Amino acid sequence: MKLLIVGAGSIGSRHAQNAVKFSTVGIVDINSDQANKVAKEYNCKSFGDNLTLALSWNCEGVIISTPNKMHIKVATKAIESGSDVLIEKPIGCNTSEVEEFLEYAAKLNRKVFVVCNMRFHPAIQAIYNNLHLIGNPLFARAHFGNYLPDMRPNVNYRDLYVANADEGGVVLDGIHEIDYLSWFFGKVKNIAAQVSRISSLEINADDYAGLLIEHESKLRSEIHLDFLRRIKRRGCEISGTDGLIHWISEGKSPERCVVRLYTPSYGWKNLLSDDMLNGNQSMENMLKDFIGAINGKENILQTGFEALLLLKATLIAREGTNAKKIS
Repeated sequence: MKLLIVGAGSIGSRHAQNAVKFSTVGIVDINSDQANKVAKEYNCKSFGDNLTLALSWNCEGVIISTPNKMHIKVATKAIESGSDVLIEKPIGCNTSEVEEFLEYAAKLNRKVFVVCNMRFHPAIQAIYNNLHLIGNPLFARAHFGNYLPDMRPNVNYRDLYVANADEGGVVLDGIHEIDYLSWFFGKVKNIAAQVSRISSLEINADDYAGLLIEHESKLRSEIHLDFLRRIKRRGCEISGTDGLIHWISEGKSPERCVVRLYTPSYGWKNLLSDDMLNGNQSMENMLKDFIGAINGKENILQTGFEALLLLKATLIAREGTNAKKIS
């Protein structure tokens, strides 16, 4: 199978590193030197900065890791070339543009997926596989925090897309939390939020958010997101009628991860405990699922339509409004 990666930045490079394990990989970037560098490092085929030439390669799948504002434009060209697509999150910046694209992709019978690799994280998998043990889930609390200046080593945080309100901010970047809770409990039905910049970081985007969500299943979830914690931390607690599941992850490379189950009958039990978690494994598993999806196999990837609903929810949340329905 041939996969084309559009965008050879840090994320595109990571996709290339993983994809060569399962497929023949091509790469293209507006910076031809960067495309050539990544291609040489990971034994890929470089198309320099020529997207038209790259799409004529007749690849089965295209992975789009350009800046958010370019996602739909590039994805449209990709599906017109006959490829299925895997788009970096968020799927886009404009809901009407995304809706139009998804309708077009459906007409062309092309598959559209979005990178939400947390669905493949060992902790999320452990929670998903053991949710039935806590009875009827009642509510959930999730959180993610990381210090923005430390997110990309050797890159000025002011230049990151997440520092720009038009493309990023902590809510759009923290879309993973909304996604996995929606995967567990159904799409977002209502959302309320407090979103703002509360730090002295030199950005014009939000760095703090508190979200309140009602899911389609009626479960309520609370999500805290920030770019302020000096150590990367994420996790959640889900409480049910018969017990609870608690997850906490700390750090990056290595990531320390623990998932525990509590029931009144047996007390606490570890479902997962790993002090040296391979943070790249979820990315690899996601790519394998994408290849399977191209071949018509069942998968757990986030679909384009799921991504559209999440984009609507996050854009409403950024307004900091009272509860609103997602339609």
